Amino acid sequence: MQSLSNMKRYIAYFDYLGYKDFILNNDSSHLRTRAGHILRDIEMALGQGKYQEPNGGVVLADLSTSRINCLNISDTVIFWTNDDSIESLEELLIVAYRFNWQEILFNIPVRGVVYFDEFEMLSGKQKNTVGAIYSANLIYGKGLVNAHLKCENLNWAGSVIDQTVISQINDRVNVSEFLKPFAKLYKVPYKNPCPELREEYVLNINEGGLNAIAYENTKENILRSFSNDNKSIDSARVQEILANTLTFLDTYRE
Repeated sequence: MQSLSNMKRYIAYFDYLGYKDFILNNDSSHLRTRAGHILRDIEMALGQGKYQEPNGGVVLADLSTSRINCLNISDTVIFWTNDDSIESLEELLIVAYRFNWQEILFNIPVRGVVYFDEFEMLSGKQKNTVGAIYSANLIYGKGLVNAHLKCENLNWAGSVIDQTVISQINDRVNVSEFLKPFAKLYKVPYKNPCPELREEYVLNINEGGLNAIAYENTKENILRSFSNDNKSIDSARVQEILANTLTFLDTYRE
């Protein structure tokens, strides 16, 4: 097994919303196809729009120069850096930004947190002589726990950049200029909000403003991603999350 060196790093932690309904309300053939779509989107985000030469007619994302690590376990996708450099954070934000809008607009909605703190992984895989597999992917660290807790408290499909990241880079870059390609300030909806909570940087789901037609098309995309795959949107909880997501979309309306 190999362990990453003991240090703090930047983490982008995502959970899929409605994953239980997704699994329970579809047959194995549909799930296999859609699981392929999830893995495709992870690879597309990591590849940052770069692709390999087609192999047998299949176009694959080019991950050869990506410095971002990734682990996908069930409904959770985690990207993380190897160090705390600004360059690594920028690459992580490129990946997280793309993954966030891809899923919310075109696949299965996600909520996410970009965090800075301790994160470690122990990884290894063995196969014995009778074909049994032992695959270890043990992740731990305060960054993992805190990112998970904050993500669980989000009350929308969207992603927030935590203050731990802002504090880490505040004396090294102009924060607003650095984050401008990826994020904007917004008062994030939480299930259990702090009374004194102010606006935080959140990942954009569009590059600029939306005219009336583009807005309606984007809204339809979000509604479709919430209800696709036989997922129920009738419960008060889902309706609240959906409403909060569409309220955020309204901030792009021209």
